[in-house]
Amino acid sequence: MGEFRDASRFNKRVLEGVLEFSREHDPFSSLPAVFCPELVGRYDVKRGLLCMLVNMQDRNMGSGRKRNRERLHILLYGEPGTGKTIPLDYLSREWGAVYISANPSSASLKGDARRKDRGVQIFSSETGRVVCIDEFELMEDTDTLRDVMEIGKFTLTKGGHHEEYDAQCSVVCAANDITKLSPAVLSRFDLIYGFDEPTYDESVEIARNLIEIEEDPSSSEITKDFLKEHIGISSDYNPRIRESAEVLSQLELHFRKSRKGKTGRWISSVFRISRAIAKIRLNDWGVEEVKCALKMKSYSDSVLARALGYE
Repeated sequence: MGEFRDASRFNKRVLEGVLEFSREHDPFSSLPAVFCPELVGRYDVKRGLLCMLVNMQDRNMGSGRKRNRERLHILLYGEPGTGKTIPLDYLSREWGAVYISANPSSASLKGDARRKDRGVQIFSSETGRVVCIDEFELMEDTDTLRDVMEIGKFTLTKGGHHEEYDAQCSVVCAANDITKLSPAVLSRFDLIYGFDEPTYDESVEIARNLIEIEEDPSSSEITKDFLKEHIGISSDYNPRIRESAEVLSQLELHFRKSRKGKTGRWISSVFRISRAIAKIRLNDWGVEEVKCALKMKSYSDSVLARALGYE
């Protein structure tokens, strides 16, 4: 069974309430109902973002070994007005995320200390937090973000000297068009979601939901508090793998059905998502979590393939 890194920092009553809820319900299925209420439906996006919120710190693999990336990065794309920035606004307002709106004339991620906009340095100051980037495709030097996303570090050049900085943050990007982003950058996103123009029924549901919020904005306060308590406690939980042989068999079955192999980066992403699901459930991770992660990852792959015209 997994364990908490520091359970003593939680209120005992709150911890017991969250643990009891997790025993009686599946938090991975129920918590999205109260997450980002302005985004109607799209439980797929909400589950991905919840996984990101519980995986904010890389895992120390022991003395003399490098850290294992736990942080999840998410890309949302679609035409203007399709709602892809709603989660960014919500993360900024409710979860303290930093929101960057790209300006193609000044926004850059280039590792140059002379830049007045600090460029990539902003990621160092936001270690352990979420950084949201709107209009991501307009930013210059997006390839520089790869090291931040993959290893949680970046290098600045000062007077011919190279200085390395920690930058362990999770990145959520929104883009109108992802066809010009490099494959190297796209491969660092664990989950990619597409947004389309809402249908008639979806528009009515969005309006109904917003009216309910306006009529009684305090009705969900307790639920909102519980959500944050649950995510805070889940973030501290360190699940262990169970049924390792069965997990491997499940992956073998997936590759056999798809008739296609996957890279270590892809498989590591599946494991990160699996661990995040287990953390939300406050349980160890095994076949059920891997099945769910494979479904999320495969859907993300299909979204990317359609966006790039491969399907």
